[in-house]
Amino acid sequence: MQSPYPIILNLADKNVAVIGGGKVASRKISKLIATGIKPTVISPILSTKIPRNQINWIKDKYQRKYVEEMDIIITCTDDSSVNDQVKNEATHFQLVNDTSDKNNSDFYNLATLKADDMFISVSTIGKSPSVAKKMKNEIKEWVSKRFHKEFE
Repeated sequence: MQSPYPIILNLADKNVAVIGGGKVASRKISKLIATGIKPTVISPILSTKIPRNQINWIKDKYQRKYVEEMDIIITCTDDSSVNDQVKNEATHFQLVNDTSDKNNSDFYNLATLKADDMFISVSTIGKSPSVAKKMKNEIKEWVSKRFHKEFE
């Protein structure tokens, strides 16, 4: 990604798809559900950690027809050919995040902290999610002590 531009998206009226049903997909799906949306998940199998009643599950392998109306598509497969296919087939109106390849993505997620009146995010621009997570935790500790905030 050459020109990152940080934003906060309101997903309330957006169609969001997650391709894959494993461990990485489970983490992404839980964060999407926490925003109040019901993502569409396309995968032949689902991790037991994914709550089936909070998603629209298409029990199948990726096919373009399943994501034609999606605004945001997150690929969470370990098959680079599928991830590449999703990115290549997306229209210029669709944003794609390939969780296995930041260079094959229109966006990537940030490490975030949320309180009732505060939203803090940290990014290493996809270079080191573990460093971003560590920074987030240190910021959380500092802000919690200094401003007496409880984060979700």
